[in-house]
Amino acid sequence: MKRMQPVILLLAAMTLFLFYKHFFRQNSTQGITRAQTARMLAWTVCDMNENSSKSAEPLIDVDSNLWYADEITAVLTDGLMKKDGDLFHPTNLLTWQEASDIAARLGISMSVPIIRKTRPIPLEKWLQYFNLWLSQHEMAITRTLTIEALPSGDSSLDRWQVKTDSGIYSSQGLVLEPYLGQPVTAYIVGDQMLIICPKKDTHPEIMNVTETDSLTFHETNTAQPDPKKQNEPLRYPDITSDIRVCLMNDDFTSEAHTTIILTSEAPWQMTFKDKTIQHAAGEMAELTIQDFSEEGDTAEITTENGQPVCVASLNRSFGQPAYTGRLRVIRAGDSLYLVNILPVEEYLKGVVPSEMPASYASEALKSQTVCARSYAFTAIQNPKYSFADLNDSTACQVYMNQNTDPRTDNAVESTAGEVLSFHQQIASAKYFSSSCGSLSSDDDIWTYPDTGQGDSYMTARLETEPPTLCALSSEAAFVDFILHPEADTYLEASDPWFRWQVTLSMTTIRSNISELFARRMAADPKRFTLLSSDGTVKADDILQVEVTERAASGVLQQIKLTGRDQELTVSGEYNIRCLLAPSAEETITLQDGSIRKGMSLLPSGYFFLEAIRDTEEITSYKIYGGGFGHGAGLSQNGANELAEKGYDYKEILKYFFEGIDIENVSPLNGHES
Repeated sequence: MKRMQPVILLLAAMTLFLFYKHFFRQNSTQGITRAQTARMLAWTVCDMNENSSKSAEPLIDVDSNLWYADEITAVLTDGLMKKDGDLFHPTNLLTWQEASDIAARLGISMSVPIIRKTRPIPLEKWLQYFNLWLSQHEMAITRTLTIEALPSGDSSLDRWQVKTDSGIYSSQGLVLEPYLGQPVTAYIVGDQMLIICPKKDTHPEIMNVTETDSLTFHETNTAQPDPKKQNEPLRYPDITSDIRVCLMNDDFTSEAHTTIILTSEAPWQMTFKDKTIQHAAGEMAELTIQDFSEEGDTAEITTENGQPVCVASLNRSFGQPAYTGRLRVIRAGDSLYLVNILPVEEYLKGVVPSEMPASYASEALKSQTVCARSYAFTAIQNPKYSFADLNDSTACQVYMNQNTDPRTDNAVESTAGEVLSFHQQIASAKYFSSSCGSLSSDDDIWTYPDTGQGDSYMTARLETEPPTLCALSSEAAFVDFILHPEADTYLEASDPWFRWQVTLSMTTIRSNISELFARRMAADPKRFTLLSSDGTVKADDILQVEVTERAASGVLQQIKLTGRDQELTVSGEYNIRCLLAPSAEETITLQDGSIRKGMSLLPSGYFFLEAIRDTEEITSYKIYGGGFGHGAGLSQNGANELAEKGYDYKEILKYFFEGIDIENVSPLNGHES
């Protein structure tokens, strides 16, 4: 890293101080990330000396060179925290439910209201339970000290060191500039400073719990709702709010890039921390990690008159995408991360044509837009990453996989600012491709049996006009529903995906179990049980698959796989669809006779099994099913069918989401709720 001149360094320090002073005052009750939580637990509950020599299964989002890698290994090794498949989500805020799970493992009772389970736990609340554990184990690790120097002003200090009147400590993950020269209450273990609280009111402050100190600057940070204002009208970010979109690689498997190639039809520039490079219209530039002096460095890409920037190193379904707003390139580890920062309403113009065909009826496009806007604002309030609110893949909302279109632009503009709301909160507006004629509740798809009810505005109903109650939990009723749907009854009966079938060999099922079982069980352990003599799964010994539980909507809840010496139960429609996915050679046939190959999971969880035997041995299963997607919330194809029948977009939304309101996040644009 090149040495900054003293004057520039002083100005940078003053800017950081003013920023964080304001930032902390506004956000002191937000939360603590999973990475910082892991650090606190690792140095207090775990034995870091013992665990530091251990290796853990690699995690996609945990670079072994980052400050929290060893601590995450420690808490995973000791079972204090859980991972999500190959992910740890280090920059996600710790939720009430996750905090409760950790407390339970520490022997502390922690009651969490259902409505709080998925919300971030405020830092001071987390510290209350952490302090309780410390007191039970007679660990006195808090002390009052004054911060005297930081690496930015003392070249003798290493990057994460802090000099205090009590000595020098390692302060990974902490932003300490606001407290320079001030007394603080610090949590200290050995030479490790874990967390600090301002001495004047001992109120815990937000930490920098990102991968690097350069990734701390959030474009949007939404505070937790004030309970006293729950009955007041909606007050959310207005339609001019910016959203930060992490742009993934070509096949949407990773956020990381090795090379980024940029150009624009207008003059454009790249601004680094110590220089700005101007480029003429049409000129291309390539960025690699060698263009950044150190970890966490960024480059901002802007154009004259707000013209789009083309990312020539990316390929989407229509070619090389061009993005409005501005781009930010971040170096982290050996990779680059690319973020598009733009107003929400502009973002939606890239989402709607990527999520719904622009040829659909205008009212259907509007209903999709309101759902997408609702999703966008909930992402801003609960960002997926420290450096971005969400990504551009199906894991969030697909963005710019199709080019913009005047028809979808009109849908965005004509519904400007409108979101779904439920009990004065922006609703989680889930949607899927097409229905089999039955809609699932939120509980059917995502809620664990022991964690209470999900979103009550998504209920199990038959997709008729009007919707009717469904009773498809028995196998006989569901088989009849799939094989003999009543004529002229269901909205999407003419859609090719309304009914489909595939023959799945036992070889494929065993291969799926061998490759996917451990990963899915690690990601979703509550939904798997295993009975075997030695506690391991023997994929080659699986002989039979049977349905053991089905929801009233007909979606599968649980299957059982049995062998000579083992029994495995799998719950959750997504897990079931993964383990019963067809191979690349196995063909899914739709009701119009068209075929599909190469799907990574079954089209939906609405299906039944018919065994095919060779003498007594089951060699394969004929699978009869319907619909495409999880089946809860808005059916995109169903929305188009309703629009063709004359429904407007508000009527469409109220068809799929019971009891919701449609409100405007900005009172300035004149729209009525």
